[in-house]
Amino acid sequence: MLLHINKFLDRIRAMEGRPQRELTMTLSEARDLHADITKILILLQDQHEQRRVASVDTTSIEVDGGRF
Repeated sequence: MLLHINKFLDRIRAMEGRPQRELTMTLSEARDLHADITKILILLQDQHEQRRVASVDTTSIEVDGGRF
């Protein structure tokens, strides 16, 4: 899932020792990177929601008819 993010980071690392200041990407590369970032954000949001739901205290109320 992180293939395109890793490719992007590899390109950044390769550029660090060079005087070049700009990184150019094709539209396809940008879309793939966007897709990976979006997937990660969705996973993080889902995990956050699951933790929030799991941490909510549940109050149980039992009602009986007594002697009715």
